[in-house]
Order: sequence, then C-alpha cells, then structure tokens
Amino acid sequence: MTSTATEVTQTQSLAAVRNFIRVAVSCVTYLRGLCSDESYQPRQFLGLQLKQLVRSSGDAGAISRWMEEGAFDALNRGYLKELSLCVHEPNCTELLERYSFMVSYSPGGQRAALSLTGESMKENLSCSFGTVGGGGGDKMGKVLRKRRCRQEVQQALASIITKLMEVVEGLPPLLCERVLTMQLKYYEDVTPPSYEPPCFAPASPSTVAAHYREEKNSTDIATLDTGHHTLSINIRHKFFEQLRPHNLSQMNMYDASSSSARRDPTKGGKDDAAAYGCRNERGTTENRTSRGITNDWAHADEVAFLVFTSFILTKSPTVSRGRITMGEIEEYLRVACPMEIEVKQVQSMMRRLETSGIVLLEAPLEWAVSEQRSAVVVSAILERQDVVSLLSVQTRMDLRYLTTGRKVSRLSSSKGRKRVRA
Repeated sequence: MTSTATEVTQTQSLAAVRNFIRVAVSCVTYLRGLCSDESYQPRQFLGLQLKQLVRSSGDAGAISRWMEEGAFDALNRGYLKELSLCVHEPNCTELLERYSFMVSYSPGGQRAALSLTGESMKENLSCSFGTVGGGGGDKMGKVLRKRRCRQEVQQALASIITKLMEVVEGLPPLLCERVLTMQLKYYEDVTPPSYEPPCFAPASPSTVAAHYREEKNSTDIATLDTGHHTLSINIRHKFFEQLRPHNLSQMNMYDASSSSARRDPTKGGKDDAAAYGCRNERGTTENRTSRGITNDWAHADEVAFLVFTSFILTKSPTVSRGRITMGEIEEYLRVACPMEIEVKQVQSMMRRLETSGIVLLEAPLEWAVSEQRSAVVVSAILERQDVVSLLSVQTRMDLRYLTTGRKVSRLSSSKGRKRVRA
C-alpha cells in the first residue's frame, strides 16, 4: 500500500496563513501579558498546547476585530503586505516592541509566503522554508518554488510557533502601562487608493515616518513558504541590540525545512544575481557595469527600450509585487506608455530582459522581476535625461527608491488600546 502527499491548495494556504496569524498573535499577547488571563482558552495546535485569544470584550475583543474584520479583509483581497502588532509607551512617543507579519503573493495569487521577523538580529536569526530568502518582506517570484504538501506545511508551522514562543519568552517584562495598536501596510500596485479595511483609518504622517525609521531595526525570526503564500515574521525590540555584541553569535540559525540551505547574509546580491543567469548571448558576464549595460542597448530604438524597461523595473519586489504579466504590459502600452511600442516589439524586449537577468519567466506570459539586477540597471537609466524626461513622476519616484531605499507608502492604523497591567 502506498500513500501520496497532497499538495496544499490556494484556499488551504490562505486558511493556514490566517490560522498562523491568529495563533502567533495569541501567543505574543499571552506571553507579553497584553490581555487578561480570562481572555484565553486552552487550544491544541499541531500537537502544541497553546493559549488561544477568544473574541470577547476589552483588549481581546479589539485585537480579534482588528485581525478578523480588518487585516483578514485585506489579506483575502490580496492587498495586505504587512501586519504589525505594536506596543507603545503610554504617551505613544516611543515604540517599545513590534511584531510584524509580512505576506507575499505568487503569480495569480496561486503561491504566496509568510515570514516572522524582529529588531537588530536580521542577519543573525532567521527561519526559511523552501527557497524564500532574505528579509521578511521580500516579494516572491525570485525562483519557481515547488508545491508543498500539507504535512510539510504543518510541520513548518509547528516549528515556527515553537521558535516564536522561545524568542518572546526571553524578552524582558513590559511596562505596567502601555498602548497597543495594529498597523497594516498594503501593496500599492493593487490596493485601491480609497481602500481602508474595517476598524482601521489612514495613519498620520508622523506614524508613517516612524514606521519606516524603525523598519530596518528588526530581527527576522522565521519564513514559511506554503507553495501558495509566503509569510515572514520579525520582531522589533531594543533587547536584541543588547544581545548582539555578546550572545547573538550563540543563537542558532533556524530552518523549518530540513532540505533548505541556510542563506548566508554576507553574500547578498552577487550570489542572487548569479542565480538569475546574468549573462547574455554575447558572453557578457554578471559583473558588467551599469554603463556597459547601457552600451549593449545602444541601437535605434534604445530610448523606447529603456522607457519600457523603466516600467518593468517599477514592478520590482522593492516597490511592487515582484512580477509582471502580459496583461499588465498591454494595459501599460495602451494607457500610459509615452512612446509607440507595439506588442510584437515587447516579445523581443522581454527576451533581452530575460537574457540580462532583469526578469525571469515563471509561467506563460508571467515574469518575476529581479530585485538585485533592477538596482544596477536603474542607475544607468537615471543617467539618461532623454529617457527620464519621458517618464511619469510616479515612475521616476519608484526608480529613485530602488537606488535610495526611501519611499513613503500608505499605512493604516487601528485606534490605540491603553492598558494598565495589575
């Protein structure tokens, strides 16, 4: 008698992401004393004995509504990029700790990813499942990941929850008085400008600025690839800065998949670029300079090609969903392209971008956009005034962000819940 492993479907994957967030938020709020003990009930989750937050009144009810009515509405629509549970000082002038869940979606919403992260340990502590690499919020599409069976996903979920509890239990006690909020960040390219989920309102400019200042001070805890979604988790806490000089080297890198290779953060973009086959038919090596790339494109319709490439680069994981479809390209040519480019020309242009490692064909008429190679090419494009002058203001902003890393994105925030712990 033989048994077969059943691949996780998109619906099951989305349900797994929701369940994981519920369980993770319950564990964090229970271990950090953010709600009263009466707000929890025992629950067994994949063999683990946990405390589940129940939907009641007070803080527990507010947190449940934030998740179920607000965050999950954005998640189900494919808008949600990041959910953050934040703990502030009583006057909200300082963020004490933040627990962030970054969600990535694969082409057509068929594959996505989940990750968990935290402050100042980003390069020292991580969990990856499958082939997702790097930080918590990276978009999928860098490689074509294989489907995951239900048993693999369940095993990874249990391992990540265990790791999360270990990390949170090691944090110092919170202040007796604090304010709890939840923040949501969206994928700008698919989220309607007017969209706000229930229980949330647009964040103030100061909140948005603080969010991006603190974003880099986070510690990656885990990343889960279900084959349909990718979820990453990180924690922002000053305690990790104190650990870093002395104890961080003793903490093991964590991998929820026995077959996954540990990612060496010291190697960075060069190895990633190699994975994209950054060489062309003329034998150009991956170490080409941005000026060399520009010279390769010096021909009659060079400007048109660079304008088109600029549009493709705005779909990079850094500023967008990390992928581009032929339908999106046709819409761009019809509505927004400043030059006359025919669809038949696009085929040749996309082949050139594939050869240069800018895009990677993932599925018929769908491409992943390389984050590492994008930054190199953008520098060359921004030097071309004849090209830049044709680009829209938003396109120029996105291209500059690829080289500077500065961007203000829309953020939603819940109303703060102030609590005094007995």
